[in-house]
Amino acid sequence: MNNSFEINVHGDTYGALMKMFDSVKHTEIAEEFILPDYLPDIKRIIRVDSVPKIDGKFVSSGKVDYEGDVSCHILFCDEGNHLKTVTFTLSFSDGVEIPDVKDECVANLIPTPESVSCKMLNPRRIAIRMRLDTSVTVWCQKSFAPDLNGDIPETGMEKSELELEVMDLICAGESGLNASADIEADGALPQIGEIISCTADISFYECKPSDEKVLCRGDASVTVFYSSQSDDGEQYTVLFRKFPLAQVVAAEGVNENYSCMSRGNVDNINFSIAENGFGENRIIELDITYRVYLNCVGKKTVTVTQDLYAAGKNVRTECKNELFCKFSKLYSTSFGANLVVKKEELNLSNAENVFALSSQPKITSVELSDDKSRVNVTGFSQTSAIVKDADGLVTHEYQVPFKLELEAQGVKGNFIYNYDIVCMSAKGRFDSENFYTELDLQLNLMLLETSEVTVLRKAEITDIPETAELPQMRFYYPSEDETLWEIGKVFGVSQKDLIEKNNLSSDKLPRVLFIPTFR
Repeated sequence: MNNSFEINVHGDTYGALMKMFDSVKHTEIAEEFILPDYLPDIKRIIRVDSVPKIDGKFVSSGKVDYEGDVSCHILFCDEGNHLKTVTFTLSFSDGVEIPDVKDECVANLIPTPESVSCKMLNPRRIAIRMRLDTSVTVWCQKSFAPDLNGDIPETGMEKSELELEVMDLICAGESGLNASADIEADGALPQIGEIISCTADISFYECKPSDEKVLCRGDASVTVFYSSQSDDGEQYTVLFRKFPLAQVVAAEGVNENYSCMSRGNVDNINFSIAENGFGENRIIELDITYRVYLNCVGKKTVTVTQDLYAAGKNVRTECKNELFCKFSKLYSTSFGANLVVKKEELNLSNAENVFALSSQPKITSVELSDDKSRVNVTGFSQTSAIVKDADGLVTHEYQVPFKLELEAQGVKGNFIYNYDIVCMSAKGRFDSENFYTELDLQLNLMLLETSEVTVLRKAEITDIPETAELPQMRFYYPSEDETLWEIGKVFGVSQKDLIEKNNLSSDKLPRVLFIPTFR
């Protein structure tokens, strides 16, 4: 059964979506586990891959709470030097105090495991500790209608207003989605004896919105690590395959004018070995359960009041600079990241072969070039390689840096960004001197242009004392760039009165302007 989740954020003429919070919440998780009876004792832990997901988030007045779990896939070596895997799940829950958050706000949460430690307490008991860094971004609908107090007149109130293009956000998604595929090891690879591990990553390169739905197209990248028997004993092979995905996600309020970015998460993988037409164990039957998250950004216009005055009144105003966002550009691109390192620099001089690689990319900066022609994206991919040397299988951890240049047509200098980046394949090899790493990365990057605008938040309106002496006749010589609104504010006279008393028929002001009194 599919479970859908969607949040729409819309507002009135004076309402705009504002970023209220953007930070990282650190959560410490620790738990001990006992190995299931069907698995042999652990001799040495080779590697741990951690996959987090958010199962529930709750936005209430002043707080964002969330909960989920982290699946830890542990690759270990038993007493017979055979590789095995076991998966344990750690649950977590946490929250962030945000005073201005209300029920209708939208919270985007992206959890990332950091500092993962897996320690063997005894051959059948292990302890897992990690720090979970959850990126928390909260958007709230905020009204910019000024708060007016005091003796508010029925007529004669003059406002200086500005129309701004701002973003409209619709967050949607579906969970419990299924994809099935059969992948086959070709004749150049050994037959499949036992599947040691099977992992998958999902990335969408196209999101096509239409009425109330979004068509997401992408790929599932599957890596299978398996063993087989040969005359030289047990050997290990990595099988990599990619197959297409297409999923329609319901998104209330979305139309073809929105720009959408999606992110996929794998929840579960079921697999089994099957024979091909020649009776050989070369086929792996896959059933993947996954979910899709959508951020769809549209355009709307908001009216903000920047100043006001009232004819014949004293007005005390309170203004504030606010940062508004609107959609700028969406990128979806694949690119490679490569690294060549001397074996001796990595203390891998005796390394013979590279087996399974896993890599988790991360963006560290997105900046406009000095000539404003390119958007420069930099980051690194935290990579783990299982390497065979004279002592057996060991794990080597390292980083693969990358830099990507994207054309910046239409991009302004001030922007914030949201991204999803996935490693779709990771390959490694040795020659006599060097260690080579080749990564295939898929990046979805959304830029939001920001602008700071002065907004009137409060105004206190009071009567001018009756005892105040006012001249009966006043004349003013306007400068060339002055407006009628500015002059009216200085003298406390409505624009309508200035137009009528001076018989104005165009925007061009006369050399001398008669200023009427208001009593």
